[in-house]
Amino acid sequence: MKVLHLISGGDTGGAKTHIYTLLKGLESYGKVSMVCFCPGPFLDGALDLGIDARLVEQKNRFDMGALKEVARMIEDEGFDLIHCHGARANFNALYLRKRVDVPMVTTLHSDYLLDFKDNFIKDKVFTPLNKYALKRFDNYIAITERFKTMLVSRGFPEDAIFVTYNGIDMKKTELAVDKDRFLDRYGLKKYAERMLFVIAARLDLVKDHMTLLRAVALNKEAFTDGHVLIAGQGLEREKLMAYVKDEGLEDLVSFLGQVSDPFSLYGAGDVNLLTSVSESFPYALLEGAKAKIPFIATDVGGIGEMAGDYGMVFQPKDAEAMSRKMLYALNHPDEMKARGEGLYEYVNEHFSQEAMAKSHAEIYQKILKRSQHDR
Repeated sequence: MKVLHLISGGDTGGAKTHIYTLLKGLESYGKVSMVCFCPGPFLDGALDLGIDARLVEQKNRFDMGALKEVARMIEDEGFDLIHCHGARANFNALYLRKRVDVPMVTTLHSDYLLDFKDNFIKDKVFTPLNKYALKRFDNYIAITERFKTMLVSRGFPEDAIFVTYNGIDMKKTELAVDKDRFLDRYGLKKYAERMLFVIAARLDLVKDHMTLLRAVALNKEAFTDGHVLIAGQGLEREKLMAYVKDEGLEDLVSFLGQVSDPFSLYGAGDVNLLTSVSESFPYALLEGAKAKIPFIATDVGGIGEMAGDYGMVFQPKDAEAMSRKMLYALNHPDEMKARGEGLYEYVNEHFSQEAMAKSHAEIYQKILKRSQHDR
């Protein structure tokens, strides 16, 4: 089985982790290759991992000339299936579908109606284009049952949607420094004895950090034994920092910027946070689980399923509920440590790299069998 993955190549965070983990896991099931449409750290990181990653550079999203090379690659190397990830790959599949007779599948990693909400122009242009391109696929992978339900409610055919879950390589040794060294990097060693709440997410509207800040502000006098470390960059940064200043939260919240070694962050933290209004099956929580810290997160996507008996969830934008759960964590440190240990075991059993790769391989076989039957 030879599968070619298409992705823009500008991806970061959970998307990057997912692709790397999936492609390495799939090596046990056949030939796996990847095409990126722009150069950068994503492509370089894949090559460093030994992934068969190739660059077919597009001048812009509407440069179809570069796709002739991809079409030749598919035919010359005899790929059996094309797996698309993200809006650019979905749009490019419109061109490729007319030139190669190979079944295609796309993964819904997020709610496609929200992907470009932070940029008015991109939202008006690329959201409709992505929706149009998505409707032309015959096969879909939804990262959670909720995503499948969402797609069906929007008119996507139920029998064309396969459900699987993200997985993480629980065996890999991760790059990390110890807690004191990590905190010293940011001049924050004075908070080493407090309970540290950590969040790693881009600073945009979908991730909704404002709910976290409001949760802290609601009970700031009670949070003096805790501190929040916010890792990430994004368009909301200045607005969020202004809120912290206006509410007098400087001793309770620190902005770290982009953190290149997230496991140092999780290793320093006691509780992982996520406040997104939309998610699929976020790696930020899986990585925290690997580091044996529990989470408090919004009950969106597959987060409730990931939580098992160990994570704590609340409804999106409910700052009061989040504040209560954070205060509970502050007052029950031993329980939170035990929850972290339990979450590690739960994720290791149910959401490993091996489980994800096996599930994808089975989906590919079903698609290929269906495709042969339809010919």
